[in-house]
Amino acid sequence: MVDKVIRNLESDVDYGENKIIKKDCIFTGSSILFRGKNNILYIEDGANISGVVIKFLGDNSLVYIGKSKTSYAFQLNIFHDSVFYMGSGNSFSGKKPIFQLSERKNIFIGDDNMFSYGVSVRVADPHLIYSIESFERINPSKSVYIGDHVWLGQNVTIFKGNKIGSGSILGGESLITKNIPSNVSAGGNPVRVIKEGIFWLRPAVHAFKKEHTDRWASYHKDDFIYSKETETSEFDNIENFIIQDISAKEKLEFLKALPKDKNRFYL
Repeated sequence: MVDKVIRNLESDVDYGENKIIKKDCIFTGSSILFRGKNNILYIEDGANISGVVIKFLGDNSLVYIGKSKTSYAFQLNIFHDSVFYMGSGNSFSGKKPIFQLSERKNIFIGDDNMFSYGVSVRVADPHLIYSIESFERINPSKSVYIGDHVWLGQNVTIFKGNKIGSGSILGGESLITKNIPSNVSAGGNPVRVIKEGIFWLRPAVHAFKKEHTDRWASYHKDDFIYSKETETSEFDNIENFIIQDISAKEKLEFLKALPKDKNRFYL
């Protein structure tokens, strides 16, 4: 198949067996490449896409982009039978994050997350590693899940198979090699939990005068304090559905109906 590159989105695009489904969104300075077939890009009403590069390099994959007031800017490479989900209200600054999806694994990102410069997320190593004793492969690819209201610091790298609970902070230059629970700050290479029982807010302190510092000295609301409500993680429910051998359209209908309760991605 000849590559099809799209840089203008005035209406839905149906190119062969690939589809872009969108209504009222901003689409500037961005490009979409289709190399395979049966892929879907779904863009919610109110999305602001102003610096996104998406490359569909295989078949039957789905990219879902939620609505946002600020512009979404990232680079995404996706191969066969994978799902990339970017929720609503996320923000990006500086050097674009890079997301790499392969071997039928997925990256899921919830709502209201804050990405600093140079974040990288990948689901594969990507080359093959075997045991010299069993001759069996020992490095399978694994999906990555990020909850709601997570702050990802500068040059954070998230490796395959990890989950980040809602409300946490990943410190700059951190290498994420294990699950991070909700409402903690974590950092380091490899990562470790630095402090438990924290939450964070978006106002930036750079231009604070004394009155601003005094005003924000305390915050007596539990908006971003998360708790456990069910025994089963919503991350697991999503993964168990989208790894099925079903079409990108079926996966899309499932994701459009995701619950929006506050504690859905508590870890």
